[in-house]
Amino acid sequence: MQDDDPDAGDDEDWEPSQSMRFIIPYDEGGGTDVYARGIIEPLIDAMGEEIQIDNVPGGGGLNGFGELYGSEPDGHTFAGSATPLEVPPQMLDDPGFDQRDLEGIANIGRSTWCLVVNEEYEDEVETFDDVREMHNSGEWDSIGIQEPGSPQDIMTLLAKYGDEYADEYDWQWEDRVQYTGTGPIAEAVTSGEVPCGIGTDAGTEPDVSAGGIYPVATFFSEGSEVYPDIPSVTDEGYPEMDFIAGVTRGLYAPPETSEGTIEELTARVEEATEDERYEEWSDETGNPIFYEGPEEANAAIDDAFEEMEELEVIELIEEHA
Repeated sequence: MQDDDPDAGDDEDWEPSQSMRFIIPYDEGGGTDVYARGIIEPLIDAMGEEIQIDNVPGGGGLNGFGELYGSEPDGHTFAGSATPLEVPPQMLDDPGFDQRDLEGIANIGRSTWCLVVNEEYEDEVETFDDVREMHNSGEWDSIGIQEPGSPQDIMTLLAKYGDEYADEYDWQWEDRVQYTGTGPIAEAVTSGEVPCGIGTDAGTEPDVSAGGIYPVATFFSEGSEVYPDIPSVTDEGYPEMDFIAGVTRGLYAPPETSEGTIEELTARVEEATEDERYEEWSDETGNPIFYEGPEEANAAIDDAFEEMEELEVIELIEEHA
């Protein structure tokens, strides 16, 4: 991803000189938005300039990525990601750009996909087994997910149709109601528009804390740090889906951003991740935080494309669209 141009590092003395734009390619209240707002104050101090969070939802994250792709590579515009969430939408429908051309700045956290249920069912639905039974018995017919190609879309398809998964999951949902992000999914479950939904632990936590929904399981075999007391589907005896069940929270700059600019940006992001305010936010919410540099951020996207291709995920999506 980094430019091989020998002059690419000439901008080694770069520093922010104007207000900055932080693109979030999902709605307010989703996990990517939650992470952005968790780190924003330390990040403003580290950058020394104001930073405006700009939610640009739609297209499975590609609307926001498109905004970033077309921005000036001057260091003043960057975007959050939820890799691998944005990868299948690009593989399904060419958006006119390749997210692998974006320049990684850093990874700052990780989330997992969790199944949440309307509190009306708290006395009778406690596990994934219970949710599955509600759908298989016909008492429930719907579940809230994101757009075609989203991790939730892929997980629910695998659990009903996947060669290596369907026999053991046998999850006979009827309708998947699609939303633009975890925030709207949590709202829909809270209101009773759908009885349950799948969202990130980071994105559902504010609604769980406020009441109205509760988590019953995570699809990530290692569990959820946000909800340490809920089991994973693997704990309940189902095959793991870790290739799609974890979300890396990354930051990216436009293509052709100079090496020197990336180096300065990532140093300031690392400073923000070490700020006690970000650590306190992590402790309060349970959202895990860490710092990884540009190389790891770039690899997160590249690896996701390779995994999707190897598992022929796009063929499964297209077959059951």
